[in-house]
Amino acid sequence: MTMAQHVIGRAREIAILRGAVHDAAGSGSAFVIDGEAGIGKSSLVADVLEYADSRGLRTLTTTGTLAESAEPYAALHMLLYPLRGGIANLPSPQRRALDVAFGVAVGVQPSPLLAGLAALTLLSDAAVERPVLVVAEDLHWMDAPSEWALRMMARRVGEDPVVIVMTTRNTDVVDTPGIRRLHLDPLDQFAADDLLDGVPGAPTGQARHDLVHRAEGNPLALHELGRSAAAAADRTRERPVVGRVEQEFADRYAELDQPTRLAILAVALSGGTSAEEAARVAARAVGKFPTPTWTEQASAASLLEWVLPRAIRFRHPLVQSAVLMVASPPERTAVLRSLVLEHRDDPARTIWWRAELASGHDDGLADEIAALGDERTAMSDTFVASRAYERAAELTSDVARRVERRIVAAELAGLSGRTSEAALVVQQARDEAPAGLLAARAAWVAETLPTGRTGLAVGDLGPALHAVAEMQAAGGVEHATAALLHLAAIAWDHTAEADPGDPMLVVVEALALPEDDPRSILLAARTEPVVRGDEILDRALAAAPAAQDEASAWLIGYALNLVGEIDTARVLLDRALASMAARGELRTFPQALMGTSMTTYLAGDVARARVLAEQAASLGRDLGDAGFSAAARCALAWFDALEGVLPDPERIAGGTEVGAQVLRSSAMRATLLGATGLAHLVSGRAADALEPLRRLFDPDDDAFNPTFAVLTSHDHVDAALESGNRADAERRLAELERLHDRWHAPLVHTALQYARTALLPDDDLESAWADLQHTRWPVPYLQARALLRLGRRLRRAGRNATARAALHAALDLFEAMPAPAWEERTRDAIRATGERLPLTGQRSIELLTPQELRVCTLAAQGMTNRAIGEHLFVSPRTVGAHLYAAFQKLGISTRQQLPAVLATTPADAPSSRD
Repeated sequence: MTMAQHVIGRAREIAILRGAVHDAAGSGSAFVIDGEAGIGKSSLVADVLEYADSRGLRTLTTTGTLAESAEPYAALHMLLYPLRGGIANLPSPQRRALDVAFGVAVGVQPSPLLAGLAALTLLSDAAVERPVLVVAEDLHWMDAPSEWALRMMARRVGEDPVVIVMTTRNTDVVDTPGIRRLHLDPLDQFAADDLLDGVPGAPTGQARHDLVHRAEGNPLALHELGRSAAAAADRTRERPVVGRVEQEFADRYAELDQPTRLAILAVALSGGTSAEEAARVAARAVGKFPTPTWTEQASAASLLEWVLPRAIRFRHPLVQSAVLMVASPPERTAVLRSLVLEHRDDPARTIWWRAELASGHDDGLADEIAALGDERTAMSDTFVASRAYERAAELTSDVARRVERRIVAAELAGLSGRTSEAALVVQQARDEAPAGLLAARAAWVAETLPTGRTGLAVGDLGPALHAVAEMQAAGGVEHATAALLHLAAIAWDHTAEADPGDPMLVVVEALALPEDDPRSILLAARTEPVVRGDEILDRALAAAPAAQDEASAWLIGYALNLVGEIDTARVLLDRALASMAARGELRTFPQALMGTSMTTYLAGDVARARVLAEQAASLGRDLGDAGFSAAARCALAWFDALEGVLPDPERIAGGTEVGAQVLRSSAMRATLLGATGLAHLVSGRAADALEPLRRLFDPDDDAFNPTFAVLTSHDHVDAALESGNRADAERRLAELERLHDRWHAPLVHTALQYARTALLPDDDLESAWADLQHTRWPVPYLQARALLRLGRRLRRAGRNATARAALHAALDLFEAMPAPAWEERTRDAIRATGERLPLTGQRSIELLTPQELRVCTLAAQGMTNRAIGEHLFVSPRTVGAHLYAAFQKLGISTRQQLPAVLATTPADAPSSRD
């Protein structure tokens, strides 16, 4: 292994990285090193690689390159190639994902989520033998799917003996949980002097002082400008430091003869080629071969270097950018034409070169590039697909086809995170779109881009709905329906309307979809869940048996969720979620996690519901979606409130304006108010709980939200009764009675049952217990709360035996969820009846984190660590770490003991076949 040079001025960073490598056997870690070009990222990487080798770690490396930035999974393939023998041992969906991604099998390219999970499992398997160091350089040039997968892996290696080190020039890196940022600042004066002491011919005295000032602490600038300080002083004085280094390389390039320059330009434009091919390309371009020593000349000028056995590459990425910057247009054109001829039998490789050479319209080439866009869209490679459609549009002569391609390009650019570029392209489409469907589609895409300047950005659905109506009026029913379904999925956290369905109703009715169409059922559930709740419920339940495929299960399950049905909704949403997870689906999966989380909570499995919300939050971080991440954290605040923890809006917003805007939406405001009321109630502050809960029921309050009014009605009733405001609770009961007259959803019926039970006269308490002990409510949490209240009232009425029976029934339900804070309140109530309960604090099962409990539940059903990892999107090693921690807390030593310890596990949790 080549010895790394001494790294000057980076003692802190070296200590951190070497420390992580030293401790890798005990725990994993991940880092992203960022800084401008030439700041020393590669030197740090070389040092940590050498240290890891000395410690016996296995090292895996990959690098992003301009040439392969458009090739999906190119960097991931390079990284995992040494581990290819282990792919055959992966679970089937993961094995298939990598086989297709790496070209071993034919098929649709996997999503980065599935490919990243497969790579994580492969890496975790390899780390069993010995710890692994992963180095991924130049993320800024890496193909988008590989970068996404790498960042996903980096956030999940905490329990594996794996260290991941990534480098990037992007200095606007957002701090991410699980990934530590190491930003490289310029060297100080003393470090700069130390570096120059090792540069042959470096200046001294005032000339050195001037050089240090001009280099601005950039190590590469110090080294390269130090070699030719006198000549470079005047011509680079006013340029930024990176530009000065580029200019130095450009000047060296310009001093070479033309054939040599064109050979080097061929290397730059092709992204990598052999010396022989570069010489042929140059000869074809200029009519003369470079001298046989052209590579030695380029190497002497520090432009190129040899890589064993016979490859050449640029000494630094700035050399490539300098060559591309200084090459004249005629020389660039000549070399591109020569490259196209050199690879005439490989049209896929030459397509971008031909695209650059094309001038004016070329419909044949446009169709070819658009086909590439279709192919990359199927691969979920939105970055390259958007570029392809954009260039295809520029080459298209027909106005309508050009606009169509620009609309698709803008939509895909938005999905790939290139919001500014997407806004520009869609504006071009709008400027020349003929009136009708294309104009409406362009308006829709413009409205849904997260530019911060749209109606959706401020909670106004109007412009988006107008675009949908225009699509429908122009005959684009399928486009309009797809747009409305998307709007229905995001409206809950994008609008300040208490009922986001109201403004959508007119547009939905105009579509006139068949009533048994799952899309029609979902849109009806979104727009009229109360007015037509019973009818929609019947339609959805009738359609449920046929909803076996993912799309139908999601649409019908979500519709049932919206109209307050729980049991069937959970079955369908679990079915859809399992399919989406197996495919690594990214567009709908995050929303499905959130919807299934709430339904699971209502069904009584609080532990799994929280894990689903945590998965949603983690996925939001993977996607870089600050708005969705804030919404997921808001859902987690609801579960925290069950334990008496007040929500922290600033933390939930994540310090971003996008996150803050999401929290201003009606659903998120209602969630925070409901969580605030619940946290106060759990902590014994009923009077403090009442005010935020009242706001949800008040039509004149800007926080009014009819759905959350039903979801929190039990808390409202309890807060009113416990603070001496019985009249408030009675008003709430009357409102629920009126609502139930027109909407008989299980959720509404259960809320009504709770309010009636809480307000029963004392003479009816015994008969209420007689009914409750033989009845299963659709929402176990509300039934447990009702039993707790009933038991307390029975005790106060002197009926201790019946009170104990009711309270133990409540405790059983709370323990099955689990809901520790409510369990303890229930135990206190049991003790108040005179029954002796041990004061041993929490049961061992209550010491488990939600993720540990979820892992134990799945393991108790016979699932392997690998299968559990697939289910929860973590590595098998992480599963093992959770089991180890859980075994310590539970006082057990084998998986076979789990079923007895987890005897209260819900019967309908996923099985090993999921």
